[in-house]
Amino acid sequence: MEKWERELNHLVNASLPEQVDRRIHLTLDQLKRTRKKSFGLRFGTTAAAAVLVLSFGLTALSPAFAEAMKSIPVIGSVFELVGDVGTKRGSQLNLTTNVGRQIQIDDYAMTITESLYDGSSISLGLIAPADAKDPMGFVKDVTFSVDGKRLPSFSGGASTKILDDGTYAGTLSLHVDDPLPDVFTLGILSRDEAAIYAKIPVERKGENQLFAIAQTGTWNDVEVEYEDMALYPTSTKLSFRLRGTDSPFWEFKVQDDQGRVLQPIGGHGGGTSDDKHYVYDFEPLETVPESLTITPYLVGSDSTTRIDGEWKGTPITLSQGKAGSVTVVDQKFEDDNLTLTYEVEGERLFEQANEIWLEDEKGKPFDKGTPIRIQGRDHRYQLTFSNVRKTDSVFLSTPRFNAPVYLEELAVVVDLEG
Repeated sequence: MEKWERELNHLVNASLPEQVDRRIHLTLDQLKRTRKKSFGLRFGTTAAAAVLVLSFGLTALSPAFAEAMKSIPVIGSVFELVGDVGTKRGSQLNLTTNVGRQIQIDDYAMTITESLYDGSSISLGLIAPADAKDPMGFVKDVTFSVDGKRLPSFSGGASTKILDDGTYAGTLSLHVDDPLPDVFTLGILSRDEAAIYAKIPVERKGENQLFAIAQTGTWNDVEVEYEDMALYPTSTKLSFRLRGTDSPFWEFKVQDDQGRVLQPIGGHGGGTSDDKHYVYDFEPLETVPESLTITPYLVGSDSTTRIDGEWKGTPITLSQGKAGSVTVVDQKFEDDNLTLTYEVEGERLFEQANEIWLEDEKGKPFDKGTPIRIQGRDHRYQLTFSNVRKTDSVFLSTPRFNAPVYLEELAVVVDLEG
């Protein structure tokens, strides 16, 4: 066993593979009514094949597909409805490009509503009919091109959410490390490139800033080289290299000079066994602070807290172990939806805010949405659970986290004033 791995087990008593999977696969967990898929890095280029271009207009669609798409409501921006904090902000800043194109990929029917690209990730909004069994299942059978040239490597993720009428709304994101044009056509292709299912217009909108870090630190024979911090309208990106281990085994706390901790969004990366490159995404900055402090930390959880969730008009507090606590301060019932307003105190704020759930008396969890941080209240959130009746007996549950172990020797401060 490597020295750092023994130290990790000693410090947090947590399963290393679980923590690696949680961080690399773009979590904060997206909850019961949200289906998520991720498709990993692919390297190498396939020889060009004869391409059959398939155009899908309303008249070209099968009758069954056209009928299914009629039931899809006009819902505005999918990014604002089901996107993460970054894509929501991109939509609010009018950085999206309208698409409104109906396509069919084998048995998968959908409408691509909009695209978003600010120089960071490429995002697509889509909606699918209520009878779709697996609305994001097509991602395993397709690849992508830019202006007709297949992308040699990329990573990505997809998520969907069921709306009240059964319709699916979702997002598809692509992370491409190679430079892209400011305006291009994104192609969705079959794996063998024999068919082009869609051509999606993408336009870069918004400015970005890049701040070099160029600092290296070592912890238990593991070396991390911080490269830079990039500020985009939809994300704050930390780029770093890792040597001496096969996978990242820590998370990062990114905090501005006023004490505000940035919400993690996800991450991707890869490389050789001796030198791997990673990019971790955090929430975008609405205003640029003087500095950001980056501190890696080790994590773990050990048990679960479960208490009677009956609301009696007074706050309900759940212990989350050494990491802190969550306190429900209000609730609201509307059409069998229960919305909780709660505050989080502790060291792992975003995990603590996300990882609470509501169960019935038999332990079956209710479906829930995505926690929304209340503007102007960094530690206060709202979370909605669906299909809850006022007569139901409900119980609140949350993990009990170990306190994070900060690797202060690897902390760096990024000056953003220059």
